[in-house]
Amino acid sequence: MKQASFVLIFILGFFASAYSQFAVSYKNPKYNYSINLPKLMEVKQYPSDNDPDTVVASNSDGCEFIIAAGKDPVYKGVNGSQLVTGTFMPALKFAYKQIELLENDYTDLGGEPALYMKLAYNNGEEEGFISQLVLIRNEKLLILKIRAKKDLYDKFFSELTGYIYTFQFTESSAKEFYKNELYSFVMNFPSGWQFDRNTFPVQANSPKGSSLYIEAIKSSEYADMTAYDLEPEVMLEALNAKFSSISIVAKKKMNFDGNPVLYVKYKWVQSQTGKGDSFYIIHYYLIKKTVLFVLQGMVRETDSKDEENLIQQSVESFQFTK
Repeated sequence: MKQASFVLIFILGFFASAYSQFAVSYKNPKYNYSINLPKLMEVKQYPSDNDPDTVVASNSDGCEFIIAAGKDPVYKGVNGSQLVTGTFMPALKFAYKQIELLENDYTDLGGEPALYMKLAYNNGEEEGFISQLVLIRNEKLLILKIRAKKDLYDKFFSELTGYIYTFQFTESSAKEFYKNELYSFVMNFPSGWQFDRNTFPVQANSPKGSSLYIEAIKSSEYADMTAYDLEPEVMLEALNAKFSSISIVAKKKMNFDGNPVLYVKYKWVQSQTGKGDSFYIIHYYLIKKTVLFVLQGMVRETDSKDEENLIQQSVESFQFTK
């Protein structure tokens, strides 16, 4: 994947505030987002101003900045980091006839992971370029698209980039996005779970006392291994040194985004309290190159059903960015 334009977008995003004096604020109540749009561009909403699924801002040269949105239950539990370019190519080919994917990458927009695509098109009447960012939130798919003729694209792209990075959702987030640059992965923590974005290993804590902890262990011994090669019984011995009265209650092999994952669920009886409180410790192990990733959830047995589901949803959003 080529990253040149992606890096340019990211850098220019820091200068979004400089565009505010030339912008008008646009708010979409149907899909709960806001964005600054250039004052001098004509803005139209489709199918109507009262039902704005699509917003089109255009200039006198025919260049367009388009925001298209829709909601579909098929996107439940999905985020932008899980999207692939092939999903959107048929619609682009239908709209623009001849289409070629030039670049694609992943970034984030308004705190949400997003798929970036740049394409060349030829519809028989004109040739041009399209850049678009695709993101999903609460089953809502949004596409922010820049389209311009070949000779006008570079100028239009540089003018519009700052406006794109003023995009924000105006509703509260159902999940908290976490991105780790050192180990190149992203993940969503559940709503209301507190964590520090600037530390790693990172731990998110729920109001009920549950936690989700992520750590990475680098060692050359993992070079030729996958998580399926790990032995839960050996790991249980290591845990016994830390936790008394711990046992394996479930284990299975899984797969996240093409990566083998070993799931092991332990039950720990904390006898020190005198009450015999029981906890579940849920481990998801995966290996990439020479790094072992351990995603550990801990829940009290009395809260296990709901809290464990939240942990599972978060872990299933784990995605490598490289």
